[in-house]
Amino acid sequence: MFKYGLFFIAALFSFAYTPSISFASGENAEPAVVLFEETIDSGLLDQYSQSVDHFYEAIPAANITVTEEQKQLLSQAPGVKSIEYDAKVESSAQKIPYGYKLVGADKRLPSSLTGKGVKIGILDSGIDSTHPDLKGRVAGGICLMKDLDPSACISGYNDDFGHGTHVAGIIAANNNSIGTVGIAPNASLYSIKVLDSMGFGTTSTMLKGIDYGIKHKLDILNISITTSDQDSALQAMLQQAYDAGILIVAAAGNNGPPSAASGSTVQYPAKYESVIGVSSIDSAKKMDPLSAVGKEVELSAPGVGVYSTYPLEISPSGYQESTGTSMAAPYASSIAALYMEKYPEMTNVQIRKLLQLNAADLGTVGRDPSFGYGLVQPDAYPAAGEVKLPYSTDGKGKITFNTSQLLEKGDSYDVYRGEERIKQGATAAQFTDYASKGSISYHFYPVKSGKATDRPLSMPAVANAGPVLSDLSSSIWYNRFVVYLYHEKILQGYQNNEIRPTSKITRGEAAILIGKALGYDGTPRTTRFTDVTDQVLASGYIEQLAKNGVITGFSNKTFRPHEEVSRAEMAILVAKAYKLETSTNSTMKDISPNVTGYQYINGMLDAKIVSGFADNTFRPGVKITRAEFAKFLSLTINKDMR
Repeated sequence: MFKYGLFFIAALFSFAYTPSISFASGENAEPAVVLFEETIDSGLLDQYSQSVDHFYEAIPAANITVTEEQKQLLSQAPGVKSIEYDAKVESSAQKIPYGYKLVGADKRLPSSLTGKGVKIGILDSGIDSTHPDLKGRVAGGICLMKDLDPSACISGYNDDFGHGTHVAGIIAANNNSIGTVGIAPNASLYSIKVLDSMGFGTTSTMLKGIDYGIKHKLDILNISITTSDQDSALQAMLQQAYDAGILIVAAAGNNGPPSAASGSTVQYPAKYESVIGVSSIDSAKKMDPLSAVGKEVELSAPGVGVYSTYPLEISPSGYQESTGTSMAAPYASSIAALYMEKYPEMTNVQIRKLLQLNAADLGTVGRDPSFGYGLVQPDAYPAAGEVKLPYSTDGKGKITFNTSQLLEKGDSYDVYRGEERIKQGATAAQFTDYASKGSISYHFYPVKSGKATDRPLSMPAVANAGPVLSDLSSSIWYNRFVVYLYHEKILQGYQNNEIRPTSKITRGEAAILIGKALGYDGTPRTTRFTDVTDQVLASGYIEQLAKNGVITGFSNKTFRPHEEVSRAEMAILVAKAYKLETSTNSTMKDISPNVTGYQYINGMLDAKIVSGFADNTFRPGVKITRAEFAKFLSLTINKDMR
């Protein structure tokens, strides 16, 4: 297991006080990690630390050396989230299990799957890249122990402890005539050395290792390392990795079941939501008595008496048996690699869901604290993406799919764009979407008798040529709505092809968008409002909307075109412009007859044009962005986008 202290995370702040204290000498200073809320304040660190040793790229955190007085002062600074001393980390293995057939590796479909093209980072004691059973499997790596012990990196990222090589063999030992064979023998391994020759490291080395995985765009991180302490910096870094598309698998820990029936002994990082926690079982599919259990366990895998590779300098035979959840985790990682090879267009979130669905249920029916969803298994589905959907693009943002073949497989179909479902229960033989320039991944799921299949039957990746909108990512949720309005010449960009989607929209801008959508003549003209002259760009649309009863001004005969639009004002404006049905039946707890325009808000909720928040509120007074307004207007105009 690895042990470490807690960190403080700090955000962007201004440190404006000067303490009346004299710092002790640096003789009692210790390494620590400080985490900021937004950005690192280098000046603050220079002033209140003995040294600044490392800055992380993925989160606003740094390794520093501080005295206790300096640590206390930093912890009290506004915006500092956490600061904690570095502590030891260690491997969680005791022995290592076999389990090739137990996880169904011999029944993989298709049988040609080997993990080829999948990049797996092993955060551990390194890998013996000279081992004959791992020859050609290590594609790269790094030793991150220099700050703790310069001698630990004399041999680079090679393994001088044994644990990491054992993990590597479970995943990717070559399929040859010697030793053992890994589950994914053609996966590309990355040796991320965060443990020394005694199996110890620190929180800093762990953070650097995950940072490395993000930077090098790895597909899977295997972490056979544990700690009993929650840490904000580690949690933030792992979440960043998960959000970047990395599947994270970790050992649950080796401290046995809890003393209380409702308790959990699962260790960190397996305990974090972004991580797949794996418990250990034996060859009879019984729980390893040393394995941690708890509600955070997601999968189980072989972890008792596992035979795998070992560094030749430590074990002359080059092989050894070991036991522990450290061995169970790489079984899950290697099976995940087979999924990634089979379904290259799937995200880490979707692969994780398939691992849960295909796990062989053990113990109590359904997910339980001992086995999670069950024993990890390869995908049993015979084919992926068997339906090749023809599609066309017009170069202006419109993408059209011929979905007639999908309807032969089910009554309807669901469509996902990335991880987001953008259409449910579609029955048309054609599906249209909108996107700016970039690569967009779609997943089409047939639906039979109201239930979607577990796997997509078509996963096209569209290389969309345009339009080029400089501040609009093709992967952001509002991309399709903004591009739809852009395609229909309703929304225009600024200089340098900017859309400024996150800027708040004004009353004048909203009038332009709705006026264009309704086909109004926008020629600037004199209006009935004292603050909207013919010099105001939106004046033509504002006057026509006022003439048709869509908008009204204020009691002093002004329109205030530069004021920002609230969610309630948006609902009133759009609903009146398109004569949508209203409703007095409120489903949101903050929408009542006391809210101006409540009937329009209710009508738009009923039409599924707008939605509330997770706490069942609508938040009518919150100001709305250009992107949010684009979504609501698009869903009003184009019912097929709902």
